Amino acid sequence: MDKNSFIKRVDFNDESIISNIYNKIKLAKKTGIDVYTNEFYTPNIWNKIENMQSELGINVYSYGIFEDAERRMLLFSFYEDIKNYPLDLLRIQLNSKFSKPCHRDFLGALMSLGIKRQKFGDLILKKNEECYLACSSDISEYVTSNFTSVGKANCSLDILDLGIAKIPNYNFNTLSLNVSSMRIDCIVSSLCNISRSKGEALVKKGKVQVDYFETLRKDKIIEDTSTVIVQGYGKFKLAGKIGNTGKGRIKLLIKKFS
Repeated sequence: MDKNSFIKRVDFNDESIISNIYNKIKLAKKTGIDVYTNEFYTPNIWNKIENMQSELGINVYSYGIFEDAERRMLLFSFYEDIKNYPLDLLRIQLNSKFSKPCHRDFLGALMSLGIKRQKFGDLILKKNEECYLACSSDISEYVTSNFTSVGKANCSLDILDLGIAKIPNYNFNTLSLNVSSMRIDCIVSSLCNISRSKGEALVKKGKVQVDYFETLRKDKIIEDTSTVIVQGYGKFKLAGKIGNTGKGRIKLLIKKFS
């Protein structure tokens, strides 16, 4: 598969990112050496490329430390997945029990270091007092040396040994929903338990993301494995269709991030 065909198949708005991934695939095939990315990608990238591996002629693996990780690094290899990825697990611990920062606060503090988002994987908060973070190993020492606070709360940060550390998992609230179609306005209405018109309004106002990209088309048809983020309502992972009702409505399994 040539580069242009690859870029078109992945269909991502930043072609430079996809071009760089393609170059890593070519390098792995040319040298026979395992080649890892040193950046994390969202499911609309890594999932598509994993599904293309038979056409690419090389094994494609993804890993983000956490079970159900949304953001993952890629490995291109002719061998089995050995998971020797260039990433670290960082733990941020707040030194104040009075401050209760949320996910956005931790991410904002990390971004203030001047590092692009792709260098960080998922963040998992536990009781709002500590945060676990997947981080590209080429910046982890810089982060541990310079990350000192979240908002007004001081914090400490350390790199955990993946060989012995207890890896935290996401907390999900699992539910099933019946929807009339896979249109985004219909999905938002059901996820948020609001009217169809209010769901349309949220989409039109740019308050809805599908697989981490803003969508403004209320009639957009989404996949049953998409991640949907609705501002003010939360983040939802569609976990597939589980059947149909007697009236022909689609039954979906939903995982809501808590």
